[in-house]
Amino acid sequence: MLKQQTKLRVRLYARLSKDDGDADKESNSITNQLQMLRYNAKEKGFEVIGEYVDDGYSGTTFNRPDLNRMIKDAMDDPEPSGIMVKDMSRFGRNNAMFMYYVEEIFPNNDILFIALNDDVDTRFDENEMMPFKSIMNEYYARDTSKKIRSVKKTTALSGGFCGSFAPYGYVVDPENKRKLLVDSDTAPIVKRIFELSKQGNSVHQIARTLCEDGVLIPRAYRAMKNGTLETSTGFKFPTDWVAKNVKMILENQVYLGHMVSHKTQTKSFKNKKPVAVPKEEWIIVRNTHEAIIDEETFELVQKFISVKKQPNKTGRPNIFVGLVKCPDCGRNMAFSNPNGREPRFRCRTYVRNSNLCTTHAISYEALQQIVMSDIQKHIKNMEALGDQFIQEMHELSEKGGSKKIKQFEKDLEVAEKRIAEIDSVIMKLFEQNALGKISDERFEKMSSAYESEQKELAQKRDELRTKIRAEEKKTQSTNQFLETIRKYETVTELNRSMLVELIDSIYVYQAEGTGKDRKQRVEINYRFLAGSQCGIA
Repeated sequence: MLKQQTKLRVRLYARLSKDDGDADKESNSITNQLQMLRYNAKEKGFEVIGEYVDDGYSGTTFNRPDLNRMIKDAMDDPEPSGIMVKDMSRFGRNNAMFMYYVEEIFPNNDILFIALNDDVDTRFDENEMMPFKSIMNEYYARDTSKKIRSVKKTTALSGGFCGSFAPYGYVVDPENKRKLLVDSDTAPIVKRIFELSKQGNSVHQIARTLCEDGVLIPRAYRAMKNGTLETSTGFKFPTDWVAKNVKMILENQVYLGHMVSHKTQTKSFKNKKPVAVPKEEWIIVRNTHEAIIDEETFELVQKFISVKKQPNKTGRPNIFVGLVKCPDCGRNMAFSNPNGREPRFRCRTYVRNSNLCTTHAISYEALQQIVMSDIQKHIKNMEALGDQFIQEMHELSEKGGSKKIKQFEKDLEVAEKRIAEIDSVIMKLFEQNALGKISDERFEKMSSAYESEQKELAQKRDELRTKIRAEEKKTQSTNQFLETIRKYETVTELNRSMLVELIDSIYVYQAEGTGKDRKQRVEINYRFLAGSQCGIA
């Protein structure tokens, strides 16, 4: 044990972290650490000149509030002093940083280091085992971090919630911390956010509306529930919603009742900074809790939130945002008011480089008239023809859907065939590498290229399968189209809600002819009909 000596001035330091697995032992509690340190300081005749505590901070990082404060106090102290901890791991589990402080910083600043349970006391030269113990402390942190990651991944794969706090709109079940329950206070706000987006409001407009209505931001709401909102200094503007927060809510599949995990991960057990994980690597388990938003609304909103919304000079929003596309290049059409003239749409590719596509220009008013006229035509036919119209819609839907499905299935077959071919090629590369016919460097380069191609093909395959399912669903959804269109029997002016509910996309073709002979094809794809409708401007 430590040798007795004349009175030494010491600072006591205690640390506890669940991330390190420290909290598993009662003896590691902050209270017990401090009691042990005080007792030993008294027994050895040390003068305690400060106590420092970092509760909830991992030992793998040395950026801890009270650790930094303690070291600064010790370095600023004009007289020699010491730092005393229960054991070396309380000071830290990063070997390089630990040895840097104990062997460089502390000796150069007349700071002694004492770790009671490890028999470390830098007043004496009997610390040969200290470097080895420091390495073992880091290994323990590495091993514990690995185990925690494994547990979290297992929880995520089973559909359990493993976040620090529930997503906005939900609360953690008090009887099962891995399950989410709908929060009756904030779920209506989530629904309102989706409805505002569905109506054509941008994320900036939604944020402004929530702010004006005095709705607490998610962090402030959590603080209010915890009773810390009034005392916290971090909420000068507790209702200051920003577009980023609104967009995160609109994109979160948790509101569909699905558990989404593994969206971020730390770089290593030493570096706790979160790093975004690619979407294809997220862990998504469906139907784990009650949904707040239905699939139809969620899918509609996803189509529009990433599109830039530009109001025209009359102040009216572009109700077609995200719907109008160029049939040649496939991009969304750009909306503008050129030189004070009437609002119009032009191909976005053409706007950026006129050599890559044609204008496909159409006025905002003309497009409104074409679409409204086509919707009204369906309504009139439905009223006049009754069952005959319904039968025609079924036939049109099945005909158009069958054509698209056949093309998708053809593309899917090509993709799946190529994926299988690449599997075969990579297997042969393995054999050639094992036999020494190609070098490791050559193997890595070739296999990497094939794997990259295969990954893109797998993504395309999944997209095609989704499209096939969607088209098959459309061919069975004529009744839903008729039910939806009936809602607008008395509407005389086109609006955003009507477009969002009825139309999937609108393709504007390049005009032919000039003056009175000018004609332009407009293709309207309805959400619940597989066949497209055409209008002429």
